[in-house]
Amino acid sequence: MTAADRLNQFEPVIAEVITILDRHTNQPKQLTIATGQIITAISQQGDSISFLLREQVMMKGDIAEIKGDDAGIKGEVAELKAGQAGLESKIVGLDSKIDQVLQFLQKPGQ
Repeated sequence: MTAADRLNQFEPVIAEVITILDRHTNQPKQLTIATGQIITAISQQGDSISFLLREQVMMKGDIAEIKGDDAGIKGEVAELKAGQAGLESKIVGLDSKIDQVLQFLQKPGQ
């Protein structure tokens, strides 16, 4: 076998090895790009979750405030009902007195 024949046998093997090396060189670059995209997506998801958690905290505060207002309104309604009951009893008493006055005025000769 001549030197040229040996060289011809090595050329395809070397070309194939170089092709494989190129592929292996490109894979880490692709992995780096993919990793960067994943990190960006995770960061965006983290931002979204943080936003939702802040909104939830604000909503809980609003709900607590509404519950406090509701309790105050219920207290005021109870006071109004008590006042209404007092007025109704006074009206009944007033009706009774008016009836007495009318009976007195309707009695002849007194």
